[in-house]
Amino acid sequence: MNKLKDESLNIRLNNINGALQIIAVNLVTSFAGLFVKRLNASDYLVSMLNSLPAAFSILGILLSTPLILSCKNKKKVTSLSYLITRSFYILMALVPFLPDGYRAAAFVLLYGAMNFSGSIATFFWQSFFADIFSPSKRSKVLSQRSSISTIIGTAVTLTAGILLHKLSNSKNQLIHYYQIVFIIAFVIGIFEVLSLYFHRDNKKGNFAEVKSENERINFKMLKSMLKEKPYMLYMICVIIFHFTWQMGWPLFLTYEVDYLHTNEMWAGIISTVNGICMTIGYIFWRKFSDKKGNAISLALSAFGAGLCPLFYSFSTHIIHVAYFTGIIGFAFSGVQLLLINSLYEVSPRENRTSYIALYNLCINLTLIVAPFIGMYIYRLTDIKTALLIVAGGRFFSSFLFLLRRNYVKSSLNLTCEKV
Repeated sequence: MNKLKDESLNIRLNNINGALQIIAVNLVTSFAGLFVKRLNASDYLVSMLNSLPAAFSILGILLSTPLILSCKNKKKVTSLSYLITRSFYILMALVPFLPDGYRAAAFVLLYGAMNFSGSIATFFWQSFFADIFSPSKRSKVLSQRSSISTIIGTAVTLTAGILLHKLSNSKNQLIHYYQIVFIIAFVIGIFEVLSLYFHRDNKKGNFAEVKSENERINFKMLKSMLKEKPYMLYMICVIIFHFTWQMGWPLFLTYEVDYLHTNEMWAGIISTVNGICMTIGYIFWRKFSDKKGNAISLALSAFGAGLCPLFYSFSTHIIHVAYFTGIIGFAFSGVQLLLINSLYEVSPRENRTSYIALYNLCINLTLIVAPFIGMYIYRLTDIKTALLIVAGGRFFSSFLFLLRRNYVKSSLNLTCEKV
């Protein structure tokens, strides 16, 4: 009876935590690219805005792994890590007080540095989430959290975007309002951390992580990981997918700002359309994956996400982005939901945190390089050619997910629960 009460409480808190988290994060990340552009950032700094967070994430995972993998209280580590991460919002609010020539670089540095603690918080939350919810309920709970948080996050982003655009009459005034937004995000972040800390632990559940003596990511552990074929095949596909996915990020921002001349209001509108369709998508992909399996669902949603750079290349006005972003949001909700569900499926219960840590380490390694490759192709050719190349890479990666499913089912003779 108590277990049922704890699970019911955790589901409610998980939804509240997701809502507060998306508000705090969206108030900063949704406008970070536009803000750094308002600070006169160069193309190099725009690329760094995407790559530097990955470098700090890797540093955070590597340096803290001996401590966090042996930690007995995941909830405390996760809560503290999120609190430190949200504290960076205050420092970002102070950036405009710096001399003009240092503002953009300082913001990019802070934006990257907060991912040191953010990376620890993210992969430890993934492990904590797997400990407190049974495998049969994870997909539903995660889908519910994502749907609720997306609706709320969308409304907040739209409201913030409109207010930033309408209230500001000059560039300096706009930057001042950004400072206020960053401070509000920090306050929301405090409540986010509290909602996480109130979760009930389930350390003795039959689905909680089991740790062995070989629990740290070292040579011996990597050798044992290589024997987990479903996991390794999944990681190969994930690395290629994330590389092609991340290549497009600086291209989208450059195309929107320099070619389509977007502003904060349009950013809010696009986010709203995207959010509405993502909410519908979470419900659809959860039901679809329950019937067809995570593997085929992931392949299809990844293919849909590949349409994004293709549609961008055809756009001649920012309103066109608003038109097609709904399709992308619908597809991306599947990618977001199914990547983590698939990770849980292929990660053994024993030393699960190590497998999740390696996953986060690999996708951050690709993020260091991929945005620069995208911008290099852009400078080598033109923006539309670069977008088309990225689209081709994304389609290829979605095809790999499909090949992985077929190979694992035929060669390794596993059910859909392991693919």
